Parts: sequence; structure tokens; C-alpha cells
Amino acid sequence: MSTQHVRMTKARFCPTHCSTKLEFYCDTCQVPICHKCTVVDHPSPDHKMLSLESAMEKYMPEMKAHSQKIAQKVSDFKLRKDRAHDVRQDLDANRSTAEQQINTLCQKLVDEIKQQQIKMLGQVDDIYISKCKQSDANIELLHKIASAESIHSYLNHLLAFGGAVDIMTAQKQIKDQQQHYDDLTNVPCADIENDLVFTENPDCLQIDLGVVKENNLNKPGKPIQSEVRRKDGDRMETITHTQLQVQAKEENMTKQSSNTGREVSGEREPGDVGKTETQPLVVRAKHLQPTKEVQLRKGDGTIKAAKTKQSNLRPCAMKGSLGVWSKFKLEGQGPSPGQKFNNPRGLTFHNDQLLVCDKSNNMVQILNQDYTCEKVLGSFSGQFAKPFQPQSVAVSKDNHYYILDDSNLQIIVCDQNNKVIRIITLPADIDPWCIALLKGFVLVTDAKRSRLLKYTENGQFIAEVGSAGRGQAQFNHPRFVAVNSKDVVMVSDCWNDCIKCFDTEFNYLYQYGQRGDSDGQLYRPASIAVDGDDNVYVCDRYNARISMWRPSGDGTWRSHLFQHEVIQPCYIAVSRDTVCATGWNDKHITVFSK
Repeated sequence: MSTQHVRMTKARFCPTHCSTKLEFYCDTCQVPICHKCTVVDHPSPDHKMLSLESAMEKYMPEMKAHSQKIAQKVSDFKLRKDRAHDVRQDLDANRSTAEQQINTLCQKLVDEIKQQQIKMLGQVDDIYISKCKQSDANIELLHKIASAESIHSYLNHLLAFGGAVDIMTAQKQIKDQQQHYDDLTNVPCADIENDLVFTENPDCLQIDLGVVKENNLNKPGKPIQSEVRRKDGDRMETITHTQLQVQAKEENMTKQSSNTGREVSGEREPGDVGKTETQPLVVRAKHLQPTKEVQLRKGDGTIKAAKTKQSNLRPCAMKGSLGVWSKFKLEGQGPSPGQKFNNPRGLTFHNDQLLVCDKSNNMVQILNQDYTCEKVLGSFSGQFAKPFQPQSVAVSKDNHYYILDDSNLQIIVCDQNNKVIRIITLPADIDPWCIALLKGFVLVTDAKRSRLLKYTENGQFIAEVGSAGRGQAQFNHPRFVAVNSKDVVMVSDCWNDCIKCFDTEFNYLYQYGQRGDSDGQLYRPASIAVDGDDNVYVCDRYNARISMWRPSGDGTWRSHLFQHEVIQPCYIAVSRDTVCATGWNDKHITVFSK
């Protein structure tokens, strides 16, 4: 622009006649010309000539008007440019605000769903425990009545082969026994239904969190529609925005399903594509479980899953704050072919062997390092009033096995050949969950009366600690107990959501955790295990993880392990670089190895 301005202030020459100056203006052609052009290229009368001064006077007002209009346009452009910058800045700010609001809302919903989960799981526990108590009372009563069969058999044998002395000697006892059974049959059994069910709210997943839109998107008279091309042809059809959302939801569900090992098919009821209201989406899901044979290497040997029938899951590697762990599922290998765990409960390691309280199979399985069953404890048929159901097991230094038989409310002390050494009888009004050994004493948790009991190895009651409450020496459903190398007694205070620690005389020391799902918090803690360095491992049941605590003596949290790898972990055992855990309703044990 500056160069052109300089050129305009100087004398200009005709582009056709280069040595001649421009002196005239052809008003017809509207170009400056020289005097030669007036003769050759712009002759009169076809062309009207004006001097440059006259032409400037004539067109100057028009040029000024154009200048004013262009100046106004420049001002308008500047305003529009500034407005565009403001809009861009507002869009950036609005985007950040919308993202923050969406994240806040979603986190709030996640927290509410977790609370609902915790609430419903607690309701299941409450109903289950209550009905189990009533059912066990009925079973105990009916078991007493069922023993009449043996009396009836004895009486028939006596009447058939006994002499007069035998019959008359037994006459009064038989009469008294008959009266006893008459009295028992008149005792009513509680009417208990197995009506523990969960009914899903059919609308629980149909959550419309909100709409992200422009402010003028849904003005009256402007329906939202899009042109889409059908898969079966080239014809274009109009489809509503709602239908596009449904189709996108189907595609998203299919993509998510392919990533989680689930096969999902979706369909809508027949209807016209162009309808405003869409039909509900019906989804069917089927879990696809990998069954490929795997090999696990432990020590110097190789174990095939097909050989021991341990697992139908591929071992996987997991990285965490404590290193890399491998994982596989242990289904058990009992004394008979195809024998698998049935309701595995208490777990413990002893001399590199894993002891499993296989409760519903009425045995304690002892597994070798390759997880094959070496021995079975539980050949006590006919010795007790009820079937043997092991809940917890501990091993003393002299290799005696202490087995909590909660069905018969007793602790069986036996050797590895199933020889019963002694029986420790427990009170009839307790709910025992776990036992542990402490310097020649036996510790037993009583969830019913919120206390921890202490017995000698010979079964003599010594002391107890606890009552219902939230104080330092109070519990709310204490279920598991463990002892570390410094003889610190640790009790999982389940419904108070913490681990309380005591010395050998039951004096309170400190505690681990409080209710929550953050670092250093627990929700419904279950089984406890201690490794060789006195690190404490806790089954953080409702948080679906294993929490690890330092052996510092003040309840310092260290790490969370295996988040969501075991659903509601309840029972745990730890040995060197191996952690074994099983969930509340699992039929298997999940093994984690470094």
C-alpha cells in the first residue's frame, strides 16, 4: 500500500504511449489517457473526454461516500471478529464447565450405586444369618427326633431275640424314651421359608443423565432429524434423533461386550423407521468362559491344569505396587475322581501345605505344593450328633490339627491320621467363626455375643473379651482372629469395619481401618492372614479387595491388592510369595503368586 501511495503522488505516463503523460480522463471507458489516445484509441464523439481535474471534482464525492461505507464495513468486521473470539472463549469455558458437571454427576451416581450395593449386601447378610439360625435350630430338633430310628431298631431286635430279663430291664427305659420323643414331636418347628431372593428393578439401568445441546436446539417447529443410509440399499430415509441414540447404544453395547468376553445380541420390536417413539431394546447376554489348557510353573516342576483339573481360567499377570502377580483358579482335587471344593471356608498354610476347610464336603483337604490333595481329615462318621462341617483350622507346633466344627459346636483336636486326641466342647448359645492358637491357648470368635473366647488346649475356659458396641474392647459381629509372631491378637470387627488388636491378656492396643473405600479404610472386613514379615492381609469384603497393613504396631496401611479379582473375598491364607483367597459363595480358591 505504501508503494502504491508513492506512485500515485508522481506524474504518471500512458501505458500505451510510454513517453506521454496522462492528462485526460475518458468518461466513457473510465480510464486516464494521454493526448495521443484521444486521437487513436478514444476518438470523439464516441468517447467523452474530461480533464483529470474535472473528472476528480466530479467523482470525488462518490469516492468519499465509498470510503465511508468501507470504513463502516471495516468496523463491522472488527466487531464480528471480536465477537467470534469471545464465542470461542465462551465455548472453551462452557466445555470445561459441562465436563466438570458431567463428571461430578457421574461420580455422585457411582457413589450412590455403591451405597445401594452395600445396603443390599447388608440386607442379604441380615436375612441369611437370621434364617440360618432358625433353620439350624429346626435341624437340631429334628436330628434328635431322627435318632428314634436307632431306638426302634434296638427295640425290635430286643423283642425278637431278647429274653424276659432283657426285655423287662429295658422296659422302663423304652417307655421313658418314647415319652421323650412324644414331647419332642409336640415341639413346633419354626415355619421358615427359603425366600431369600433378589429382584432387579427393570428400570435400574435406564438412566437418562441429561442432554448436552445447543441453547436453540429444540425450538418449536424444528424437529431433530437426520438423513441416514440403510444397510440394505442406497435409499435415504429420515430417522429421528431418539432412534439414532438407540442405535448408538446398541453399537456401544456390542463393542463393550466384545471387550469383556460376553456375547450380546440386541433387537427391537418391529416398527417403522421413521416413527418418533421407538420400541424398547431387548438384550440377551451369555458369558463365554475360556477353557484352553494352561501350564503353571512352580519351583522346578510343571503343573498342567488338565492333569489336576484345577482351573478353566488362563493365568494372567497383574502389576501392582508390590510387584507382578500371576493368578489362577483352584477348584480342588479331592480323594475321589473329579472331587472339587464345595463351599471352601477357612484357609491356612502349614509347612508349605495349604489346608482347606471343605465344609459341605465334610472334610479338611491338605494340598501339596502342586495343589494336589495329599490327605483328608474328617473320617469322623458316626462319632458326632451332626455331620462334621469344618469352618476353621489351625495347626500346633506338635502337628496337632485344631478344627472348628461349627455344626456340632466343638473343636476337634486330631493328628494327621484322623485319630481324635480330644474334643473341646463350646457353649450352645454361641456362633463360632474362627479359631487361632496362642501360646498353648485356643482363641474362638463368637459373632452372636460379640466376644472372643480363650480356652486351654485341654478345653478349659480361661477368659473372654468383648461385648456389643463400638468401644475399644467391644465388637459388632467379630468373625475372624489371627496372631502374629509378636503374639498380637487381631480380631476382624466386621460390622464396626475395623481390625482390633490386643495383647495376650486381651488388653486393647490399636486398630486398623474405618468404614470407607479409600486408602486405609475397610468395609465389612473378613478373614485375616499374617506373612513371615508380620504384614497383615485383610479380606476387605464389600470393597472387593485385599488390604495390606504394615507390621509397625500402629495400624499403618500399606497397599490394596487384587481389586475386584475376588468377589466379596472372605477367607485368605498367605505363604511367602503366595496369597490364596476365596469369596463368600465361591466354589474355588483364587491363587495369586509372585
